[in-house]
Amino acid sequence: MGKDQGSSGFRRHGKRAVQAGVLALLAAGAFSLTATGPAVAGGTSGSVFNCYTQWWNTAWAQKCGAPGAKYTGTYVSGIGCSAQSGKRIDVVRVQGSRGTVSGPDCTFSANNGWISYY
Repeated sequence: MGKDQGSSGFRRHGKRAVQAGVLALLAAGAFSLTATGPAVAGGTSGSVFNCYTQWWNTAWAQKCGAPGAKYTGTYVSGIGCSAQSGKRIDVVRVQGSRGTVSGPDCTFSANNGWISYY
């Protein structure tokens, strides 16, 4: 009978240790999934004649600050996209134009926006 109680006590202690280990692994896994999820990032490119490219997570746009585009011409904005090729838009602006023009979204995350003029 003493032998049975000893193995029963061992099983109970072992079961608690396994449960604690499983809970610790689950907690570590949950933290890891949260910590490595997609980052919500954004940024703004340098400006060319008052116009710039701005991006957030997967969306991006070409914008011009006050007092608007300095010259009439084509302002070309682009963005890098994770796990796919980058995207670009060519926007013909008149002097003083301040409108926002949205580019096509990236599937995953947008990064490294740029702008040029010609």
